[in-house]
Amino acid sequence: MNSLWERLNEREQRLTIATAGVVCLALAVMVGVRAAGYLHELDRTIARLEQDIVNYAEQEARGVSVSKAYAGVAAQHSSAWTEAEIHNRLRQEIYRLALEDPEGSPDSPNKLVEIPTLRQGALRDTGHGYREYQLSIKIPQTDIYSLALFLIRLQASPQSLRIDGLDIARSPDGPLIGANINVTRTVVAGSPDEAEAGSPEMPSGDPAALAYVANWDGTDAAGWEGDSCDMAPSPTVGSLVADGGSCLKLAAGKPDATAYMRQELEPKTTYELSVQVAAEKPVLIMIADAKGTRYEGTVDVPGDGRCRRYKLAFTTGGDKDKVKLGAPVILFKDGGTAYVDNVLLKKAID
Repeated sequence: MNSLWERLNEREQRLTIATAGVVCLALAVMVGVRAAGYLHELDRTIARLEQDIVNYAEQEARGVSVSKAYAGVAAQHSSAWTEAEIHNRLRQEIYRLALEDPEGSPDSPNKLVEIPTLRQGALRDTGHGYREYQLSIKIPQTDIYSLALFLIRLQASPQSLRIDGLDIARSPDGPLIGANINVTRTVVAGSPDEAEAGSPEMPSGDPAALAYVANWDGTDAAGWEGDSCDMAPSPTVGSLVADGGSCLKLAAGKPDATAYMRQELEPKTTYELSVQVAAEKPVLIMIADAKGTRYEGTVDVPGDGRCRRYKLAFTTGGDKDKVKLGAPVILFKDGGTAYVDNVLLKKAID
């Protein structure tokens, strides 16, 4: 090799060195380009995987809200409901949507539209796994904006409502209109267990934090006592089927009669109580101790026969022993009859 190199003149040696340098440089550039391309491809793969992680996290987070929304809709369907139960639930939903604030108190006097009465509808079994209940809503007088908002609420209801007909008439003497709305509710066969878990009456979460002290569903009069008040289980609330199939009917023998549910609660603890009540004459819902002393926060129930859910919050007194209370206490102002159902009592969450 040395003899071959030595036979080359100086110019040939320089040319050989230059050629070898060019070859080495070309190889280095080729390797560098391929390495850079490989690194770039790795960067793209890493960026894609990171984006996939972000997308999966967003989908998982969205899945929670979707599951809750599905449970809320699924809870509005059951193949076991009778025609009267479907009518009762639809009636309560329409009256709720007719309020100025549908998420507010059900006894609010502020109405978006006034609906005097709701007549019985007609149930049709399609034979394809779902039933349709058709009902007519008559609104005697309202403005066009309130009617449009009410129609939007009907369409967005979780009870799967469909507007099949709308008649609008305006009096020549003023700007207000009257309307007749034909609504169809679709009730799908099946009642998923998941819907029960997602029901708004029994929120999910930490069992220790949301444990109910009392959960009475109206099947009997256990735990109830009365003063000049007769009580007995009833399958109806007035002319409507009771939620869950039964409630407690209270018949006052005289004005100022009372009925109450006995509770033994921890001292100096805040509780939240909710109860469904319908009354033919005005009554009061309150909390009272064994001596008859009322707690603050009584609730007036109108005597219109409509079943609504009422909520109270109170803090017990006492020191170490259990505090005996009536929770709830139903006080009849002028006698009459009332229906009580679904008493839920739990500790307040800090």
